Amino acid sequence: MAILTDRRGKTAIDDDAVVETADGPAVVGRAQVDERLASRRRLEARTAAATKAAATRTAATRTVIAPDKTEVVTPVGPRPRASLLATLSLILGTGAALAVLTGVMAGPGVAFGLLAAIVGVGGVSATSRRHVAGKGDALLGITLGLGAVVVGILAITGLLPWLNSDSDQVMRVHDWLDARLPWLFPSA
Repeated sequence: MAILTDRRGKTAIDDDAVVETADGPAVVGRAQVDERLASRRRLEARTAAATKAAATRTAATRTVIAPDKTEVVTPVGPRPRASLLATLSLILGTGAALAVLTGVMAGPGVAFGLLAAIVGVGGVSATSRRHVAGKGDALLGITLGLGAVVVGILAITGLLPWLNSDSDQVMRVHDWLDARLPWLFPSA
């Protein structure tokens, strides 16, 4: 019997076959060859199934070993991505707060603060979807933006005597640092 394999991987069996064994070549009958082929196909199917299951398991679950030596498998989805609106809200809120604290740029700081609050609301809305992170960034951007609006309005109306549109707080801080740390701002 001979074992013949065509281009598509189909196996055909002829009468008697010579099979290579650990003890050397041996002549086997059709039943033994059928059994060996079936065993090889089962092994290949199990290997393929195990490989596919391992790939699926690593992509969809995370195995954690708990302190009591038990394995806990938790499902894991796609990695969360940061919301652009939440990040933009944080950037605008920080810029608005810094602009208001200069005193001279209190007006633009109020405008940026309002813009940061509006964009932050959109950021909170965007983070309600699955696999979108950044709710903390959006809330911090809203807080900084609204805080900049309040402090900016107080500075513009003159209710904060140390912070008004006539005083340049950046130059005051620069002069204060220059007097105490002359090596920080060397004169040319």
